[in-house]
Amino acid sequence: MKVGGYIWSGFYLSLLLVLLVGPKIVFSQCQKIDSCSCRLSTGVINLAPIGSGNPLYHDLKATQFPDDFLYSWNPCKPFTDVGSCTDVAVCQKSTDGQTTYSLGSQDSAAFTGDNTTVKLGYTGPAPDNRQSEIALTCTTGATQFTVLGEDTSVSIYKFELKSPCACPGASASCNSSGISGGWVFVIIVLVVLVVYLVGGIIFMSLVKKASGAERIPNVEFWKDLPILVKDGAVLVISPCRKQDSYDKI
Repeated sequence: MKVGGYIWSGFYLSLLLVLLVGPKIVFSQCQKIDSCSCRLSTGVINLAPIGSGNPLYHDLKATQFPDDFLYSWNPCKPFTDVGSCTDVAVCQKSTDGQTTYSLGSQDSAAFTGDNTTVKLGYTGPAPDNRQSEIALTCTTGATQFTVLGEDTSVSIYKFELKSPCACPGASASCNSSGISGGWVFVIIVLVVLVVYLVGGIIFMSLVKKASGAERIPNVEFWKDLPILVKDGAVLVISPCRKQDSYDKI
């Protein structure tokens, strides 16, 4: 009976270890909250603290040759420029200001990507349906917005935003990253473990008058822990084989 209890204890310990150190559950993409924020398993990306203007980034040149247009972008709120750029999120304009295109409105905002890479995309109106894409890069320091220009291979106008606000779980001011729910759980487990060990050692020393290794609470259990974990792991990964052996008996 004692052996069986140890086996099940090892099973529960192994299951706990899988939960603690096993692969994280991630969303297939950053789940859109509104036009400037989305939710990942590691926290929310919120571009609102970057600010807004009319627009915030105005008439910037592309860094990729031979794109010679000017580009404007405003996070979160629509803006109006000359020509066809009315209530847009991204505007494309010729250097003389005579030709303009909408590269998407705030309503068309869509987030793609996971915890590794997140992109914010927009789609302009028909008949052109021009698409723009902003790669969101989590960095420290000042926010930087770069116009890359048209990627002719996929007909998408690309940009990059490097900012603390592009970090999942950033604080309201984007000065520091918040703590995700997973880390909160790990911290709680560590605190409970420390309290258990310290409190147990004090109790065993003062009340039980134990000395040496015997002061560790449930010392026999901890000595048997490697065996319990092994037995529990075998029980988890080999249920079918065990079932067959039981049937034969």
